[in-house]
Amino acid sequence: MAFPFYWMLATSLKSPQEAQQSQPIWVPERLKPANWGVAARLGAQGGSALWGGFGVGQTVTLRIFTGEVGPPPQVSIPVAVGAFSDPRAEGTLIRTRYAEGYWEVSFTNRSSESFRLLPVVVRISKSYPRYQPELPPDAVRSSGEDWRLEWVNVAPGSLGYVFHNYREAWHAAPFGRYFFNSFFTAGTQVLVGLLLAAMAAFALARIEFPGKGLVWLLILATLMIPGEVLLIPNYILLSKLGWLNTYYALIVPWLASVFGIFLLRQFYLSLPSDLFDAARIDGASYWIQLVRIALPLSVPGLVTYGIFTFLGAYNALIWPLIVTDRPEIYTIQRGLQVFIGEAGSDYGALMAASTLSILPIVLGYFFAQRQFIQGVARSGIK
Repeated sequence: MAFPFYWMLATSLKSPQEAQQSQPIWVPERLKPANWGVAARLGAQGGSALWGGFGVGQTVTLRIFTGEVGPPPQVSIPVAVGAFSDPRAEGTLIRTRYAEGYWEVSFTNRSSESFRLLPVVVRISKSYPRYQPELPPDAVRSSGEDWRLEWVNVAPGSLGYVFHNYREAWHAAPFGRYFFNSFFTAGTQVLVGLLLAAMAAFALARIEFPGKGLVWLLILATLMIPGEVLLIPNYILLSKLGWLNTYYALIVPWLASVFGIFLLRQFYLSLPSDLFDAARIDGASYWIQLVRIALPLSVPGLVTYGIFTFLGAYNALIWPLIVTDRPEIYTIQRGLQVFIGEAGSDYGALMAASTLSILPIVLGYFFAQRQFIQGVARSGIK
């Protein structure tokens, strides 16, 4: 359990080349404190020692230690459309000079606006046996007689360097909207699902009516139907109702839960019958018995069911993938697909966004841990 979690966290801090290497990299370059000071100095030259940037008229100087004079490095700003290019950086003034054992490459922002990233490509001759850039490049490739060194940002700042993937992931898609959609759909499913499950479970546990056993068996039998079997019928029904790309499509099909009915029924059966008999003698209706007796005494079960429902709705991917194709209605898990395209996957940004997406779940578990354990223990769930 700890290893996959560490792999996700480590990958969220890796450069694109580190994330794609088959050989495991346990400590990414961005986690090494020796690089943080350099990133802070370059960021301060661009505008901010913490978050970097490239302000108007600012000059950022990158050193590449070679120890000897040789062919000068060829420096360029990538202009191809992609994740690591910025059209605003194309007018950057580039100067190179040799000074006491290193090549100094200066970048000056001559445009009229500031921007966040300064991507750079440096081609340096392979005749340099021990070249050493002061800031490790994000990718190193062989290109004929040269080494091609690539930086996604040479003015990162200390925090901008470490959390580069997190910042870029946040800017790559409207994750604020995705989080709202996920919390709204999951929260609605929890609240309405709790109400429906509590009423059904109370009726099956504490109210006598003809055919009660048969109804209970039919409800239990639906547990044997795989959820995938219902995807196509549900999609056709929602399509005919015109609910595709709406919150109704994300919420309504999953409001009634057989698992919730089963869980809460077990709780209600464990409560002393004398409580309900006394309430009936006092004239309490079934609704009053549910609200004033059953629900307050079944809080651990309600919390457990709420957590399971929230997790299921929050982490759902297949159903949102089927019924939504408009970004404004995407949930957080559906939104993670933006990092997977025909050209490949941006694993660093994908893992950064995935880490952000699970934070609410982890925090919620720690806050409700005691109720969750009590609920699982009392219901007999293993």
